[in-house]
Amino acid sequence: MDKSLPFLGYGSPEKLEEALNAENGPDFMIIRETLLNAIVCSSLSISDTVARMARVPSGTTYGWVIYEGDIFPNDVDPHPGPCAEHPETHKHYLFNC
Repeated sequence: MDKSLPFLGYGSPEKLEEALNAENGPDFMIIRETLLNAIVCSSLSISDTVARMARVPSGTTYGWVIYEGDIFPNDVDPHPGPCAEHPETHKHYLFNC
């Protein structure tokens, strides 16, 4: 019986890392990812950003979903918020899983 890790169906850690990095580009970049949260910088529409993030493996059954609530109870920053480097074209989205 083979007890090796399937690496989320990619076969090896290298192929999994390649698949994760393939999503990143000038129009979509995962800035920060933790076990249950991720921040994405994107110039895509919200539906395209959500669809792209849905292809990124997560540690839960439900996968990545865009966070709809207030980040902090007294938060005055908009969500999604404008990107500091490209405020005209890119927004930062918070995802959780």
